[in-house]
Order: sequence, then C-alpha cells, then structure tokens
Amino acid sequence: MGKKGQRFVVVGDIHGRLEPFLQILSHAGLINGNGDWCGDDTQLLQIGDTIDRGPHSLQVEGVLDRLQEQAKQKGGEVIRLVGNHELELLLGNFSISQIPQPQLIELQRKFEQKIADGTLKAAYAYHGFLCTHAGISRRLMQVFDSQIEDLTASNLALLINLIFKESVAHQFYKHPIFNISTRRSGPNRFGGIFWEDLEDLIQSYHQSPVWQVVGHTPIDHIVIDQQMQIIPIDVGLHRKQQYLEFCEENLPKIITLS
Repeated sequence: MGKKGQRFVVVGDIHGRLEPFLQILSHAGLINGNGDWCGDDTQLLQIGDTIDRGPHSLQVEGVLDRLQEQAKQKGGEVIRLVGNHELELLLGNFSISQIPQPQLIELQRKFEQKIADGTLKAAYAYHGFLCTHAGISRRLMQVFDSQIEDLTASNLALLINLIFKESVAHQFYKHPIFNISTRRSGPNRFGGIFWEDLEDLIQSYHQSPVWQVVGHTPIDHIVIDQQMQIIPIDVGLHRKQQYLEFCEENLPKIITLS
C-alpha cells in the first residue's frame, strides 16, 4: 500500500507491445525522453502478461527491470504482477511462447528470483483496491474467507502472495489460485487469479466484497463497474491506450491516449 498522497498508476496487459507501453509511461510522466524514470515517488503497477503475442517481449522486460531499479532509487516503486503467460513460463510450458527457448529459460530463472525477492508478486492492495491478473471469483473468495478473519484487500494480498511465493519455491501448484476454468479449456468451473475469465468472475457475484482491478480478458475500453466493484483494464495496448490513476480510496481516473 502506498503512502498518503502518493500517485498510483496501473497499466494492463502489455504482451510485447513496447511502443504503446512507452507512450503510456511518457504520458503519465513516469519516463523522460531517454526512457529513464522521472516519476519521483509514484507507484506504477503492471497487471501481468508482459510477454508473448507482440514482437518486443524481451525489450519490455528490459524496460521494466530498469525502471524497477531507477524508481526505487528515487523513492518510487514499480510493482509487477504475474499473469498467466508468466505463470506458464514458471511451469515450464514453453510451447505457448514464440520467444526462443534459451531466452525463455533465462526468463524463467529471472522470474523465479524476482518472486523469491518479492519484486514480482501475485497480488497487490492499494487503499482497499485489490489488484490481481485475472481476479478472485466468489468460490475462491470463500476459500480465503475461511482463512482470514478480516476480509480486506490488504489481508487478501498478503495471503495470496504468501501462498504464491511458497508454491513457486516448492514447485507445487495445487492451490485453487492456479485453477484454470472450463471457459479457458481447464478442468475447473471457475479459474484462479491467473486464469479467471471476466464473464465468469462477474457472474460469480452479486457484488465483490472488495474492489478488484483485473486484466487478462480483453475488453474494448476500461470500465469502472460500481455495482460489481470490479475494474477490468486489459484493453490491448496495440488497439487502445488507456491506464488508471488512483488517488487513495477514491475511484480511479481512466486516462485515455487513443
């Protein structure tokens, strides 16, 4: 969770689309003309799925690695979440990627190290808003509710990150957070936080008990669904350039470039 008054910017799935990502960072005042961090103490969160599909996956990774270090030196933070494409790499499922295998192995090792040192996460909470790649369905929320006395975004993020970090360390991916839904050709009615489909996520609730910010499922434009308390943000940066800017517990602003 950020400090009081600290800017919090959220960007959706990138999928190897370097130029639109850089344009968003520049528009948000987070990088200068040289591509270096100039966002002072701003927090930038990227929702996962940095790689695959687009032509510049490795370059996107390099930018995020560099900005993580630069932001930290200036009092800011670049928070990175794991998406299903990063997860598949951790599982050794290289067939879904067009990146050459030697580089995939290097990425896999890098992701494992970043998860171990806490610079690559599964969830993040900001002033009551919970960010995961694909969202927590009602079924999965019930699992967490049995384990957490106070079901808040912060407590959920702490528990999810603990489960995720231990799972990766022991290469044991049996917790329901890793489920793949039938809609995504998996065996489970509802998916976990990396694979849940937006339609299933919404259908599982009358209203989410915490505000959720999710990517993963492509949408035409960012929507703030106050009834469901769900904000989907995967607009596909090659089609549309939008991001979120938060001011503490208030609803975020939707910023549109094109």
